[in-house]
Amino acid sequence: MSYYFTIFSPTDTPLFTHEFGTSRSSGDGAPHFTTSDRQLAPFILHSALDIVEEVQWGPSSTSGSAPMYLKHIDKYANNYVSCWITGANVRFLLLTRPRDEVLGLGGQRGSLAGGRAGAGATGGLYNPSAPATEEAVKNFFVDVYEAWVKTVMNPFFHAGNGSIVKSPVFRQRVAAAAKKYL
Repeated sequence: MSYYFTIFSPTDTPLFTHEFGTSRSSGDGAPHFTTSDRQLAPFILHSALDIVEEVQWGPSSTSGSAPMYLKHIDKYANNYVSCWITGANVRFLLLTRPRDEVLGLGGQRGSLAGGRAGAGATGGLYNPSAPATEEAVKNFFVDVYEAWVKTVMNPFFHAGNGSIVKSPVFRQRVAAAAKKYL
């Protein structure tokens, strides 16, 4: 699995971008995007922002407010997008690109955190709405959110102005959360 994680400001400006691979099921932790996938990822995430806003401002099933974790919100050419919205309208988007073998195109099986179902009826294909996948992605977002809150508490950082996160500590915390959950 390869992941492309981006934090968007309330004005849809990318504040932080990090790409990584899975560390589970004998993964090496390195992203395995093709050149075209790597170039396409920012466009997929920007187009998913429209769906995020529809869900965010649309009718809610909870008591008057939309949830922070929106789960799997979009799919484009075997790329899956999940989203987390902070109270300040900063959006965390995670693009997941399963390996070809997880998509049923041959090779080894994918990671459990990647939502691979058992050897039952689904045949081991990637399922972004599987409970294991949703829990892993949600836990990743929670850890990143905690690191984000600590970062924005810095008086010299203002997400509303489009300040880009350059903190190596923040990048390390995102990488640690990715390694732990994804």
